[in-house]
Amino acid sequence: MSRRHDELLAAIARRQGLDIGQVQARVQARQVRSGGLLWPGAAARSLALSYALERGAQRLAAFLAAGSRHVSGRTLDDALRAARTEAARGHLATLGYWPPPGQAPDELARHYVAAVEAVGAAGIDASVSIKVDLMDYRSELLDTLLRAAAGHGVRVHFDAQGLETADRTHALVEAGLARGASVSATLPARWRRSAADAERFIAWRVPVRLVKGQGGDPAQPHADPRRCFLELVDRLAGRAAHVGVATHDRRAAEPALRKLLASSTPCSLEQLRSLPRLDALARAAGVPVRAYVAYGRFGLPYAVGEVFRRPAIAAWVLRDLLVRHRPGTSAPGDLG
Repeated sequence: MSRRHDELLAAIARRQGLDIGQVQARVQARQVRSGGLLWPGAAARSLALSYALERGAQRLAAFLAAGSRHVSGRTLDDALRAARTEAARGHLATLGYWPPPGQAPDELARHYVAAVEAVGAAGIDASVSIKVDLMDYRSELLDTLLRAAAGHGVRVHFDAQGLETADRTHALVEAGLARGASVSATLPARWRRSAADAERFIAWRVPVRLVKGQGGDPAQPHADPRRCFLELVDRLAGRAAHVGVATHDRRAAEPALRKLLASSTPCSLEQLRSLPRLDALARAAGVPVRAYVAYGRFGLPYAVGEVFRRPAIAAWVLRDLLVRHRPGTSAPGDLG
């Protein structure tokens, strides 16, 4: 055997925690199974490749398991159970459906209608979040949804997607208002246009869910998300119909709630159900908590850029990969 072959066997043994004899036996077994078609070097390389693929599969499984802990389940029934749990704690809820890629707009709209009907039948204080870009901005689908929402007394929340979707989304928010529907909208702080959008929502008396926003704005790529968030709080304070402070960053949430309360602005603290939460902060401030209940296709709700800006998020991801996390629980200290 060549020195290079021996080094390959030693490397496999080291990575797998085996001794050289075990690796040699497995290489020889592969040669036998191949009917002699594999020479020792090829058999050793195929063994190394098999181990590498197995490690990759294990890492993918761990990643998907971590992501699955950030949804309350795959079905609407799962989401309703989670919303009832939040209601038992005195919290509000927003149901956010994460559809599979390529779901047809009319199928997605039917799901939203079913969610509205289920929330109304359950008698819980919950809104239903929708993504109108995935509905292809089709007004007839939205009309059906808004009629169902009005009939069941359920608020429809217009989620924010990319910057390029904002104008068409806001046009449908305005159309919903014209129909007399109960609607609210997300306001991402990192977009330059959000100051003007805030003025529009104030004039419309539309409740806003204020977020830092995962997607940035090319017009201000280096904007500080926390500073932008608090600047919008200044603009909304004393003027907005309602502000949902949607952040797990204590250094943004605490001054935001303080300023909104000081200006007698109706407000709440909105939290992703699966992440370490600031519920204790809301209790101390005397404001309600609204939990975002994600369900459907699972994935990790972290923006890659946010991981670099906020080391705490990297810690949450690492924890998710290493330990089991039950949705709805909070880490000690309510990490922000």
